[in-house]
Amino acid sequence: MSNRVLTTEIARLLPQEWLAVRGRPAHGAPSWDSVRAAWRRYRSRQNIAQLDGHILKDIGVSFAEAEAEANKPFWRA
Repeated sequence: MSNRVLTTEIARLLPQEWLAVRGRPAHGAPSWDSVRAAWRRYRSRQNIAQLDGHILKDIGVSFAEAEAEANKPFWRA
């Protein structure tokens, strides 16, 4: 006997609320838009952390503000 499981059997084992309905993500699952937004926040905060004092002064941001923003976790807006 094979230990392979057919995909139809896997779908039957999963609860219906885990599956996407009409192209929307299941309840509680992150959408691609939210994943992209989190990635953008992460990259922006990494870039802010690399800016020096002269550039921060040019854009009107203090070092403390830049540091606070760079230290935020990516999931926090």
